[in-house]
Amino acid sequence: MPDGEKYTFNGESDEHPGIEPGDVIIHIKEQPHKVFKRKGADLMMEKEITLLQALTGVDFTIDFLDGKTLRVKNKPGEVIKPDDIKTIEDKGLPFHKTPYKSGNLFIVFKIKFPETLSADKVT
Repeated sequence: MPDGEKYTFNGESDEHPGIEPGDVIIHIKEQPHKVFKRKGADLMMEKEITLLQALTGVDFTIDFLDGKTLRVKNKPGEVIKPDDIKTIEDKGLPFHKTPYKSGNLFIVFKIKFPETLSADKVT
């Protein structure tokens, strides 16, 4: 559900004899997550990889909010550049009021470059 959404349940508060029950109002407050950021139904995450992984390939898993695990692997020979974005369709959150459709997961790759290279690796 989107941040700030309000749901009202009319007449569902505590009941007392001779008093009409009030409404229960639920106000959604989104909490930050350590891995994912939400953009509507889409999820976005950053993944830090080494320069070697950027050149030779990545193969890692992501643990989702629902406990499921997703394996992410790029195509052989595909080079990942800094800030490249990989889109995994239908792996985001369900759309509000359309739960049978889901958003996408976007992975932004951050490449950790080495500070120095030894002379034998340069030649």
